[in-house]
Amino acid sequence: MVDLGNLCFAAGEPDTLVAIGGAGERTLADLLRDAGAIARSLPPKPQPGDEVLLSCEDRYWFTAGLFGAWLAGFGVALPPNTQPETIRLLAARPTTKTFLHDGKDGSERDVRSLVARSPGAAARPLVIEPSRHLVTVYSSGSTGPHQACPKTASQILGEAALQVHLFGVKRSDRVLATVPAHHIYGLLFSVLVPMTAGAAFVRTSPLHAEAVAAEARANRANLLVTVPAHLRALSCLGKEEFSFRLLFSSGGPLDDATAEKISLLCPAAFEILGSSETGGIATRRVASGLGWHPLQGVRVEPGEGGQMLLDSPFLEPGTPRPRPCADRIEMLGDGDFRHLGRLDDVVKVAGKRVALSDLQARLRTLAGVTDAAVFAVPSSRYGSELRVVVSGAELDPAAMRQALLRHFDATVVPRQIHVVAKLPVMENGKLALSRLRELTGDEAGAFPARPLAGEIAARPLGGEGDTQRFEVKIDAGLPWFRGHFPGFPLLAGVVQLQVIVAAQIHRSWPQLGAVRRLSQIKFRKAIRPGDALVLELSRSGSSVDYTLVRGADTCSSGTLELDAEHA
Repeated sequence: MVDLGNLCFAAGEPDTLVAIGGAGERTLADLLRDAGAIARSLPPKPQPGDEVLLSCEDRYWFTAGLFGAWLAGFGVALPPNTQPETIRLLAARPTTKTFLHDGKDGSERDVRSLVARSPGAAARPLVIEPSRHLVTVYSSGSTGPHQACPKTASQILGEAALQVHLFGVKRSDRVLATVPAHHIYGLLFSVLVPMTAGAAFVRTSPLHAEAVAAEARANRANLLVTVPAHLRALSCLGKEEFSFRLLFSSGGPLDDATAEKISLLCPAAFEILGSSETGGIATRRVASGLGWHPLQGVRVEPGEGGQMLLDSPFLEPGTPRPRPCADRIEMLGDGDFRHLGRLDDVVKVAGKRVALSDLQARLRTLAGVTDAAVFAVPSSRYGSELRVVVSGAELDPAAMRQALLRHFDATVVPRQIHVVAKLPVMENGKLALSRLRELTGDEAGAFPARPLAGEIAARPLGGEGDTQRFEVKIDAGLPWFRGHFPGFPLLAGVVQLQVIVAAQIHRSWPQLGAVRRLSQIKFRKAIRPGDALVLELSRSGSSVDYTLVRGADTCSSGTLELDAEHA
């Protein structure tokens, strides 16, 4: 049996500080009172498998909702993201009995309203059977559809207790996280770990370097929970702004340059290897050059082709042991291992083997590149073809391609490199493959096979013959801004090309056919809601040069080659 009150708060004193931040401090007594109020508002007598869907941005209200659901006998479903359609689909499941949130849609299920309407005595610490289902988390969706991953008390609370012991998290620690609490990494390290240790967590999840530094300073935070995509920006902070005694990074490998900077700023910086499906697997010190060390009770071994075979106390009960994972490893001795990437990281292009991670790492070393993503798509001609998306300003795809040719066979270097202002990073810090596919199109040098629905209004500014100009207003309500990206909406390159440029080409010269090739495409400046643009088109035969200009800035430019004139 596990005493949840004792496990989550080392001393269990009512005045133990739980949450800190601009929205106000909260103690253990506050949490137990608010969780009790939420529990009393939930449907009575839940059946096995019944869940409460929980989505709160404020980490304190998330924790109160989590405990409230557990007190009422429910499991909790945590969405993979907070997009309205994701919430709608999960809320419609027969096992979802209600949806708790902190004010996203103004409904009566706002946890703050529930607490205000149901004052009463504080709840008692909850005693939970180790086999009880507590949480369903979902895989990130970075490589495929989201997968439901149910977790028992022994899995999720047991790992939290282990991490507290392993890293020596103290009651005096104050935890700041740049990741949301509804993913397994954020749930463990930004909620359950500090609660188990009796530490306090910051209620918000700042993303940008300046905001992280400000929150850390305001709340005296000394423990940071983050991901590689955020660390690349944070590594530019000075030592005086980076006063964390302990740092955790998960969600993907750190590039060498960032790891070196972070290790100088915070010597006690650790990477965590794990997944929604498996829970935690191993840890290693950032930039140490050492291999991964399995967590206590975890054992890994290589199978055929170096595939990781995993045995762990954090696997779902009934899972065959050892469990094959989508990772490649090489043993180093004493149980430690080197992580060689995912099984699908090495692909063949026209008979040539290439590791996607190697190409991606090389791209990140090029001048002006802030981040890079590489993925493969099936090809009937070559077996696989590679797609490359990089972020940065004033980048020349042709020059980048020449730089890659000094290290890779010409067969595997993509003919096109897509440049964007910012890579499509999900709220958990991982890249979304579906978003990358939108940026590159279904096939190299072509638009997606299915046209994008909708249009963007454009007003002719005059022109004659082979030269045309249009005024383009970017309305804030355009559907392509939804989820692309939360807090930083921008218009994807594929939308610019198909819905603005190609649409006005066919308006100007309707005798031209379909777009068959793109060349010299450069995305220089982000296009945001409310922008006023000028589109300039210059035709030569079946080829059309374009520029999208905002004031004195060229946002994007390039050439579209279309099928020859037809009747």
